[in-house]
Amino acid sequence: MKSTDKKKTVLIVEDSPGFSELMKFIVEDEGYRGVMFPLEQNFMSWVEKEHPDVIIMDIALNRLNGFDLIHELKQNVKHRDTQVIVITGRDLSVKDITDLKVHEIPYLRKGRVDIQDIHKAVKDGVERSEKAHAKKK
Repeated sequence: MKSTDKKKTVLIVEDSPGFSELMKFIVEDEGYRGVMFPLEQNFMSWVEKEHPDVIIMDIALNRLNGFDLIHELKQNVKHRDTQVIVITGRDLSVKDITDLKVHEIPYLRKGRVDIQDIHKAVKDGVERSEKAHAKKK
């Protein structure tokens, strides 16, 4: 990270407090700013407020559907290039996996993923975010 850059922000959208804390630890261990999304808030207002470089998202959330949030994000011109990483314990259908691939969203499976894979996904997400922002300039 260049000294002139502000700290990259990773928004964590997760309903398991323990897993949220683990994700925040991993994000901050990489030198980024980890922000936990309060699930009772409006997702897009929170994205507007925090301007995350990367969003780590569970798909199966209490009262919320991660796919709906991803579609809302990707339909917003201003935030379309925000990088998303899906980490979920839910089995995804071929349609769901295809949908993620169309948006170039990596999918990791809780319980079957190594912590190093999460570290790598976060770093890769920040790099993709930097490239997307560089193209806009």
